[in-house]
Parts: sequence; structure tokens; C-alpha cells
Amino acid sequence: MVPGFERDELRSRYDVISFREDCWHAYTGEMTARILARFLPETNSASNWLLNAGAGVYEIGDSAWQEISADLFVAPIRRRTYAVCANVERLPFKAGSLGAVVCVGEVLAYCDPAAAIREFANVLAPDGLLICDFASSRSPRYWLRRPYGRAADLITDEYNGAPERTWVYDPDYVGSLLHEAGFRIREVVGTHAWSALARRAGAAPETALRLQKLMQRLPLPARLADLTTIVASRSASAT
Repeated sequence: MVPGFERDELRSRYDVISFREDCWHAYTGEMTARILARFLPETNSASNWLLNAGAGVYEIGDSAWQEISADLFVAPIRRRTYAVCANVERLPFKAGSLGAVVCVGEVLAYCDPAAAIREFANVLAPDGLLICDFASSRSPRYWLRRPYGRAADLITDEYNGAPERTWVYDPDYVGSLLHEAGFRIREVVGTHAWSALARRAGAAPETALRLQKLMQRLPLPARLADLTTIVASRSASAT
């Protein structure tokens, strides 16, 4: 079974101009913004075009970059300066034309990560930067459960109090896809580690998040995180 969903399966949630995040995903967004602020200035690529892959309702808004917002649906990106309605598995850009690709918000949870990563490698210039995230099957939430450690598995999670089906991936599997596509992994960052442990113990997301904020000065290894963010560079020698 290949990971991903049909476009129409995602329309009701994502073909919108706005939506409200629950506390769990709002915190994730805050942590992701910090990661982007840290790593986006560090790219050595000659191109200043940045692809916000699976942009949805969110802009990155870094003035150092010309941001292209690509999404499956028109509604969330209609007002963007550079908007492209496209699937991240089939990007309509010239090979080697972009300086950075940002694919966050668990976009990979809804598509085939192997196909998406090949596309990112193709459109990035040599030394171009990729920042992507995904839900990890190594999360403590799946200890002693079927999804734990699987390369890819379809799970039912909670979003704004309602069930939602998404794909989770083993970080080693995603890492192997990146290496095969010619990427060099620079750093792996974890989000929601203490909170994942709390949820495995039965805590509600709101309670788990309070623990996360209380303990975040004592970070756990990225391997224990619920969400994995990988920062990687496109090898200048890759073909």
C-alpha cells in the first residue's frame, strides 16, 4: 500500500481560506517557526527562490526569499504573490531552480514521501536547503502498538477533537529516502517528546502540552519526539 490520499479526500479540511488550530498543532507551529528562523539563513544556494510546499493557509514570510506557495487547492493560496496549484509529488518547476524547499505542517502525512522527496531533489539547486517534517512512528505514543517503528503506517489521530487519518513514518526510512535522492542530513529536530510520553500514559493533549512546556528546558532526544523535522542539503555532486 503506497502512502497518501486522493485529492478529494482532503478537500473538506484543506480547500479553505482559514482554519483554527488546536493547542497541540499550534505549539507545533511555534516550534517549526523557530526551526525555520534558525536554518533558512544558512543556505549556500545561489537561488533566492523558496518553495513553500503544501503551503495551505500559512506563509513563511521571510523577506530574504522569493516565496512560491504551492498547494493542492486554490482557496488557501489565492492571494499569494507567487501561487501554484500543484501536487508535491509532481512539481512544475525547472530542475535546479530553487534555493530552498520547506515542506512542513506534516504535508508528508498525506502523500507518498518517496515521490515528494525525489521532486524536491530535482527542483533544488546544488547546496539547496530542504526542511521537512513528519509524524514519527517511533513516537512513545505508539510503544507496544502496531505502528511503532514501521516504515510507514496509516493511523487515526485527533485534530480539533475529531478523528483524522494520517500517515506516520520511521525517521530512518525518511532518512534513507533523503540519502537516495542525494541529500546530506544536517540536523534532526524533535517536537513533542515529553508530551508524547504523557499522551502514551493516557493524558489528554491539553494536559500533555502543559507538561511539554514545563519540561522543555530539559529536552529529550529527537528520537523520542512525536514530530520529526529534518534539515538537509542537496548535494552539489548529486545527479
